Amino acid sequence: MAGDRRELELVKAGLKDRIVDLCGQLLPGGRREGRLWVAHNPQTGDAGSHPKDPALKVALDRDVGAWTDWRSGDKGDVIGLVSHCLGMDFKAALAWSRQWLGLGAMTVPQRADFSARIERRRKDAEARAADQRQERRKAVSRLWNAAGPVAADTPEAFAVNRYLALGRGVPLGDVPNLDPDTFRAHPSLEWWKGARWEQHDGRRRKVAPGPTFPALVSAFRAPTGQVTGVHCTFLDPLAPSKAPVASPKLMFGDTLGAPIRISDGPSCGPDGPREPAPVILCEGVEDGLSLAIGAPEARVWACGALVHMGAAPVWLDEVETIFVAADNDWSSRQAQDQLDQVLAQLEASGKPVAIMRSAVGKDFNDGMVP
Repeated sequence: MAGDRRELELVKAGLKDRIVDLCGQLLPGGRREGRLWVAHNPQTGDAGSHPKDPALKVALDRDVGAWTDWRSGDKGDVIGLVSHCLGMDFKAALAWSRQWLGLGAMTVPQRADFSARIERRRKDAEARAADQRQERRKAVSRLWNAAGPVAADTPEAFAVNRYLALGRGVPLGDVPNLDPDTFRAHPSLEWWKGARWEQHDGRRRKVAPGPTFPALVSAFRAPTGQVTGVHCTFLDPLAPSKAPVASPKLMFGDTLGAPIRISDGPSCGPDGPREPAPVILCEGVEDGLSLAIGAPEARVWACGALVHMGAAPVWLDEVETIFVAADNDWSSRQAQDQLDQVLAQLEASGKPVAIMRSAVGKDFNDGMVP
């Protein structure tokens, strides 16, 4: 049994070490997007029904090989990826993986060398990941510090306030308990998805930047108060609307477990402890602002995505009860599975959890838009 476990761990480590090659083999129609390999699901045939929206995503770093199909709800580890894509049971997937890695043809010394090489690469990967986390935090800090106050008399602050007030119907001045350190205005932020990259000497390098726009920058904060990530809404400089790009809202940095604190709700003063109060969790900034205006007695945290809500720090003493602001379009199996997962995570805190939905439109901001 111990030998079987060691063999399984060796196969998993080998697959993770070659995760990009493995994804190319199993999901040849997919593509790399940042830290993920994104593809259609070969077992559900969703390429026909959703040709422009692949939903199977495989982690290429951090939890390497972990995968989820956000449309079907299928998910698993790296061996499970082989099993799912090739339609095999676990035993057959393990045998295929051993053959793909060449383990079956190795001598005992070769296997020992393979194992040592995998371990060295694992440690190197961990060191690189730590360096990347540090560089990512520095980049988040630079971006955040380059943005200015939303209350300033600047063109970028004007663009932010015009967009929120006229475009979304949520003037910041209407939020009774607005967190003063959550929102900033950036004068000219690069829409980095528009940058052009090329491979040179085995390395990916930027050869042309993306266009720049004024932007609303919102802070993802850890419970310690540290800004760990940012949510950026790129704005049209001439109209109260989002910038004319494919994805005008982007997130950067470490966002899991670090919500955007939109409304502080009640407290015992700026320097005192916060009173326990209801906390409303939602996805987006505009939805959160709408909720903060309508429910000043609650704290409102935007989490950036439905799946991130379950990691919100609801264990904090300032959280009394938890409300999940659910979108009315969460009707697919994918969305319902995600919501069920979020509710289970939140209920594990031991605090009361309830769902709230808007009576109008998709979310609570739909009732505010002029």
